[in-house]
Amino acid sequence: MRPRVLTISPYAAADPDAVAQAQDQLPININGVFATGGVATMDFRRQVVITSVADETGTVFLVEGTDEKGNFRSEAVVGANAGAASTVQAFTTVTAVRVIDNTTAGTVSVGTGDIVSSNWLPLDYLRTDFQVALGIAVGGATADLTVELTLSNILARRGNDPQPQVGSWLRNEFEVFFPTIDIHDHDTMVNVTADVTGNLAFPVRAIRLKSNAVLTGDDVSLEVVQASHGA
Repeated sequence: MRPRVLTISPYAAADPDAVAQAQDQLPININGVFATGGVATMDFRRQVVITSVADETGTVFLVEGTDEKGNFRSEAVVGANAGAASTVQAFTTVTAVRVIDNTTAGTVSVGTGDIVSSNWLPLDYLRTDFQVALGIAVGGATADLTVELTLSNILARRGNDPQPQVGSWLRNEFEVFFPTIDIHDHDTMVNVTADVTGNLAFPVRAIRLKSNAVLTGDDVSLEVVQASHGA
């Protein structure tokens, strides 16, 4: 694998209704401050946060939109009990927020939180000489960063290993497939506020950089160099 750099740029503070203001109508109207013509465009790719005033633990929301390359992206999110539930994936735009069983227990709003993550970077985990060097560069940013790892197959599709969870039909239009992703913090690269290096000596399937608090100042980055990468 060639060396890669994962970057997070400065972004705005959490706004719980930046995508959709509080409402109980369905489908959810995309009408927050990030929205124009029914599409919410983020200031930076971000997790989507769904905030409820009632117990929505029995409600499954389907968030649809695109990534920074314009590719379609969707994720099913189980609601919270009078609180906030977040997507695992980061979205650049949100084009729809649907409810799979077409009902909610109360009013919900859709927006952003303080936490922002880079995209997942798959690693060559099958190499017998698996070794990965990591370096976080903070520069002039005010940052609180963590390197996250997963053993889950983030590239899973139906029929591949492991089998993704299967969602419900949404008004007989299509079926929702989404993998379960187990996320773990790196042993030493947690709540990093200054430049630091680290490594991975054991196989993982993918890695990403997470900002734990609102990032201001400069971009921050995670450089990833895997041993025996191709030229």
